[in-house]
Amino acid sequence: MRLREAEIVSRESLGSHRLLRCRWRGEEPSPGQFLMVRPGGSTLSYDPFLSRPFFVHDFEGDVVSLLFEVRGRGTELLAREEGDLLLGGPLGRGYPLPEAGPVALVGGGVWVSPLGFLARRLEELGVEHEVFLEVPAGAPEAYVEGLRGLFPGAELVPTGPDDPPAALLGAIGNLSRYRALYASGPAATLRAVAGAGVPAYLAVRERMACGTGACRGCAVPVRRPGGLSYARACAEGPVFAAEEIAW
Repeated sequence: MRLREAEIVSRESLGSHRLLRCRWRGEEPSPGQFLMVRPGGSTLSYDPFLSRPFFVHDFEGDVVSLLFEVRGRGTELLAREEGDLLLGGPLGRGYPLPEAGPVALVGGGVWVSPLGFLARRLEELGVEHEVFLEVPAGAPEAYVEGLRGLFPGAELVPTGPDDPPAALLGAIGNLSRYRALYASGPAATLRAVAGAGVPAYLAVRERMACGTGACRGCAVPVRRPGGLSYARACAEGPVFAAEEIAW
């Protein structure tokens, strides 16, 4: 995979999350696709060895935005990288764009990143849509304020420790009024959206090593005409129709 140097043009801290905006000179991404990301500094570029897969949070002009939570050494290095980043992609199969609405965008946990770019595209296409984002118990106020800025008009849904997906879908109300649901979040949220009785498209999150399908380390159980099988989240996904996934 070709890695391109990408200048960091701005950075924001949203609690435990970081928003990096980078100059992008590669192929234009689609909502739901991801990039493989690593530090660009010569002393850090192979420490850690593996790149990190990040959904494209937004794309405008020649600037791509990455929104991620700092959870370990790799993301910590990326968060404080002062030089360029190395970016590979765009990769994977993204969200299919609807021709008409209304549709609902549903973000669970703190994994809402790909919905930003999707919301922009739907706005440009004139597709009626609404955005619902979970605010988990204990989420830093800086993260909540960041969501309000990144998703103007979105309904933020506070949840507690008891069955957050049910609380999130309960706040949305009658789901049958939507032509489709577009979701990103932890497995429990995606499973709940898949069972809502409305056509749905789910962005899964799996550990990825190569990002191209060669290592087959991000296999997702799926239903195929011949029975159960496996699909690679990085190649056949990361977005799947709800009925494809064998929970």
